[in-house]
Amino acid sequence: MRILLVGAQPFIAGLAPVLERGGHEVDAFTTVAFLSSERGFGDYDAVIEAENTSAEKKREVLRRLPAAVPLHSCALAVSTTLAAGWIRNPERLAGFGVLPPIPAQGTIEVTRGLQTDDEHFAAARVFWEACGQTVTAVADGAGLVRARVVCAIINEALSALHERVASAADIDLAMKLGTNYPRGPLEWGDAIGLETVLGVMEGLQAEWGEDRYRPTPLLRRLVAAGLPARGAPKIV
Repeated sequence: MRILLVGAQPFIAGLAPVLERGGHEVDAFTTVAFLSSERGFGDYDAVIEAENTSAEKKREVLRRLPAAVPLHSCALAVSTTLAAGWIRNPERLAGFGVLPPIPAQGTIEVTRGLQTDDEHFAAARVFWEACGQTVTAVADGAGLVRARVVCAIINEALSALHERVASAADIDLAMKLGTNYPRGPLEWGDAIGLETVLGVMEGLQAEWGEDRYRPTPLLRRLVAAGLPARGAPKIV
């Protein structure tokens, strides 16, 4: 199949080789490149959308995508149901979830919105399995499973950094050695992209309205400044 892949980095760089290993021809565009392009995008068999930095950007991307092909939307910043409400023919949209770094043979979470029909949801599972991924079905909702849990941990680690509980290096070391995490939460946040972490936390807070999902002020400041969690200037 010929696949249109649109979204934020590092998701695009991670998903493109997964799709290519599944035997697909992939045209990949960052969100900025896609939204600024004047070319047409109708000649594709399916679309993979992975804009996770904000609901506003995601809505803008979805509304410009082809209206009649299967659509796989990365459901981190918003639920699949909400995303499907922004497009024509919403029954064709199935959600998925993944976090960078994306391995060649990893796990893809798949979900369905209230509008997703049985045919497209079943086809989504087959599609990702054919790309070498282990598929697990989860309930719809912003963040799904991994992003919801991991981004909440990253947010709490940034809160600890903001409160000067420990240095960034020591927070990561404590979590790696003390909990056997594969990487420290601040290191993980930089690998995912803090803009995406903020998008997930804002999506969770909007959906649940609970303080446990409120983005820490330091996360907002780092995103505004374009700075990483590790190696950022001292707060004072």
